[in-house]
Amino acid sequence: MIREIFEQRLAALDPRDDAKTAALVEEYRKDVAAVQETALRFAGAANPNAPRALSIIGQLGETAVDALAGAINGQKPAPDTGLLFELFRGVAFAESAVTGRLKAALSDTRMIPQAPHMQEMEEAGPPYRVCDEAYVSLRRILHFETLVQYLMESRHFLSLPEADKNREIQSWRETGSFTRYLDDIEAEEN
Repeated sequence: MIREIFEQRLAALDPRDDAKTAALVEEYRKDVAAVQETALRFAGAANPNAPRALSIIGQLGETAVDALAGAINGQKPAPDTGLLFELFRGVAFAESAVTGRLKAALSDTRMIPQAPHMQEMEEAGPPYRVCDEAYVSLRRILHFETLVQYLMESRHFLSLPEADKNREIQSWRETGSFTRYLDDIEAEEN
């Protein structure tokens, strides 16, 4: 799908029509997958354009991760090491891009407006800032813990007073270490 068509279709979407939004995303995803599959087909060892196709896959970066993982999984008896390398590069590129943006967002103290449907919920959490969401997202990406631990720790962090959240964000920036607030989560999980 070319950019102009995508822009026209995006502009025509009703913000409340989730089905049409999902259909547009799925169509775009299929187009990207088709490009990736074509490049993977050309990357076969017998093809004279294999080096160029492998270069294209590498330049697709994080968007090629899913297609590369599927292609590698289907290779018998052993996967192509060039594809494995590009898969790793794609994942590393995606993680680096995401964490870089999140680290930059740690300085953004703007409040995130609650969506109208969230304001109507009985147990809606307190409002939080962009930097709070960035910290919680970085914790999910960079800190090894179970999903339950992450959810409980994040919820606790978001409920802290602003000054305490600021101190924790600053501490993470200086040490790269996330504070563990709740020690008894593991016992509850087992």
